[in-house]
Amino acid sequence: MPGGSMTILRNDPTSAVVRFKAGSLEPAHHHTFGHDLIVSYGKKRVQNLTKKEAYELGPGDFLYTPAGDLHRVQYLRDTEFFIKWDGHWDLFLDEDHSQAASAVKDSKDFV
Repeated sequence: MPGGSMTILRNDPTSAVVRFKAGSLEPAHHHTFGHDLIVSYGKKRVQNLTKKEAYELGPGDFLYTPAGDLHRVQYLRDTEFFIKWDGHWDLFLDEDHSQAASAVKDSKDFV
């Protein structure tokens, strides 16, 4: 993803340290396996489109996203987090970056 980097710590189940620059955006996507994450520093906004919920996460915050849940992520500050999937890592995009940017710009949802 533009603005991001991921360092894999373990393969199966996959765990990683992920970093994104402020202003980065992950388009709506889903994974085969659920994942736990905890924010080390920064601030991010996760929109769970499946549940129609949104979460603003900062240092020390934890979030579990179930397998298959469609989610989009905005990075409000430079952010680092630890993430652990329940199995191997994969990523299935459900929109492209321009669709995500338009959705975020027009968003009045969930928060």
